[in-house]
Amino acid sequence: MSGRLEHFMLFIIFCFGVNQSSVAFFQEERSLSLNQKGKIDRLISDYTKTTTDSVIKSPSKRKIVFSKERNDNYSIPFKEIQVRYISKDVTKYTRIEQGNSVSTDTYAINNQFQPSTLANMVSFNLFDKGLNIHTFSGTQSTMYPLNFTFVNTVNTRLEVYGFEYRFRSKETKPFRYSLRGRTERDNRGDTYYQLGLNAFWKKERQHYNLGVEYFPVRNGPAHILKIYRTQLASSLEFLWNTNLKQIALFESNYYSDQQIDVAISTRTEYNFSATSNFEISPLIELGYSRGTVNRRDSYPYWMAEKRLFGGGGVAFVLGSNTSKFQMIADASLFGEMNQASFERYTGNLSYRIQNFTTLHAGFEVYTIENFYSNVAQLGMVYNFK
Repeated sequence: MSGRLEHFMLFIIFCFGVNQSSVAFFQEERSLSLNQKGKIDRLISDYTKTTTDSVIKSPSKRKIVFSKERNDNYSIPFKEIQVRYISKDVTKYTRIEQGNSVSTDTYAINNQFQPSTLANMVSFNLFDKGLNIHTFSGTQSTMYPLNFTFVNTVNTRLEVYGFEYRFRSKETKPFRYSLRGRTERDNRGDTYYQLGLNAFWKKERQHYNLGVEYFPVRNGPAHILKIYRTQLASSLEFLWNTNLKQIALFESNYYSDQQIDVAISTRTEYNFSATSNFEISPLIELGYSRGTVNRRDSYPYWMAEKRLFGGGGVAFVLGSNTSKFQMIADASLFGEMNQASFERYTGNLSYRIQNFTTLHAGFEVYTIENFYSNVAQLGMVYNFK
């Protein structure tokens, strides 16, 4: 237990030790013609009516005081100064939130520190007139032999290359959806397919997500054996009050070798929020699953006939959606029926190194032997003009 406590404390120290030093934004100069008086008046009127939650608020949190008295103290008309500030803020916001972009993503799937899959993706993300997003991606994956003491013809290294198209509806709507399709080919000449559909509903105090995915199991042996996984997953998140949050998860998987599993879990968090840029929430979680076969050795994929586990930990948030750095993470310790206890660490990070360039990363780590669900992810997004 002391070893697990040590791991937990090291994780907390690491998270709080993240360097959040500021990197200066480069500013983009732009002016508007003052001849367009009607458009300018409407723009200033709309801007002065916005609240702190408005999307037109300056991402740099610069405060602009609209005072008629100050106009007499400047030789340049104050309305012109207002327009220049507003133009720069609106232009920057539009480019960040609605500008076409290029992105890269790399993720690794591991059993603890032993890799099973290393995947890379380069994407172009394009907005249409309705602010829907069309994403065109090239993919490359390397799949390594799984950790076994015996050798067979399917537990070998595999190289896979492909193309993916994804459509995402306008993100500001209460109901939105996405769909994707991918085709891939490996170095043995075999072809693979992936399909996905996801729907999302958002209300004032609750979020609901439902998704269906069809894809080959993400390791080399399962690809060679042509084992596909059809996954149905849903999540419901709602607030009991301003501090108490409840999350319920459901997932079912059908594998083409005629195996199936079902899992449910529930999680409760209580938020002690000190400031707008820091949140800390103790959590408790309980999960149960049933499967048709016991494959805890992960060959050709992981499944348990029966699982019942529960535990608790802490979740925290550093930064906000408008800050240059944000981190959302949690660390938990669980006990499982008839199995050894285990730890879980998850998190997502983003850091805007320039106005239009953002680095992001994610991790999910379990201390379960042969689980092959430890994921590390790193990517970048650059927004065009």
